[in-house]
Amino acid sequence: MAATCSFLTTSVQAQGYVDQEKTTVLSNNQRGDIQDVRKVSWHVYEYKAFSKTDKKGPWTKLMSYLDSLPGTHQNLRREIVELANRVTGDKLKTGRKLLIPNTFEEDYRAYSPYPFRYAAAAEIPKLFIIDKYTQTFGAYENGTLVRWGLVSTGSKDELTPNGKFHFTWKAEYRQSSAAPPGEVWEMYYMFNFEPKNGIHVHQYALPIASPASHGCVRLSIADAVWNYHWADGSSNGKKGTPVWVINHNPMGRAAHWYLTDYGEVRSLVRLPDDESNGFANR
Repeated sequence: MAATCSFLTTSVQAQGYVDQEKTTVLSNNQRGDIQDVRKVSWHVYEYKAFSKTDKKGPWTKLMSYLDSLPGTHQNLRREIVELANRVTGDKLKTGRKLLIPNTFEEDYRAYSPYPFRYAAAAEIPKLFIIDKYTQTFGAYENGTLVRWGLVSTGSKDELTPNGKFHFTWKAEYRQSSAAPPGEVWEMYYMFNFEPKNGIHVHQYALPIASPASHGCVRLSIADAVWNYHWADGSSNGKKGTPVWVINHNPMGRAAHWYLTDYGEVRSLVRLPDDESNGFANR
């Protein structure tokens, strides 16, 4: 089947895109026993305007503050904070409150909004969940989280369909048949999961906080390559790795954390209680 996805760029230029080359190290730092991973706790930092007292601009102050915190990833702390807050540094406005980890842990699963254990998936060898509301994915093996990351699903006019699917066929490289004359839209490490309408996951430019495609699901290069080799396709009458697409698109910019009125940081990911519901529960 021809690849039918196409891509929007104008509406998301102002919000920023994930630096896929820089964040590859983070994305690929998800390995080993989940019992050895400690989830981070968070606190609030206000991105304040220039201070005459210390003569530092807001960006310099933020970088200095991140450097002062305990933990690892000394050269990737900016990227961790950007991904957690779904905003690139060049788009930050003074007065914004940022969620900052109390310590910078090595394994990127430590920053995950997904539960480490998901009981409803305990009997499923592999499961790939796409949460449209938070614009994230979570991959599980027998109910244990093995990887998570950001996605960009279909825009409001070309929604990624909700429901239960399975990965079918894959291709390392393919050109979209929906590209206008004279343009080439290239998709790398593509895995199809909805053959009827040609819906796939694949690598492409990744807005940090918005659904932006015409139905397909964009991943970073690191996540697309990983899934290409991790997930199983359909063959010899056997179904591939299950794919669950859940929830509705966010009303505005996507987020996967929120701050309660009591100052608590909570996850916005809402998984189905069992595999019979939860695919459009927002």
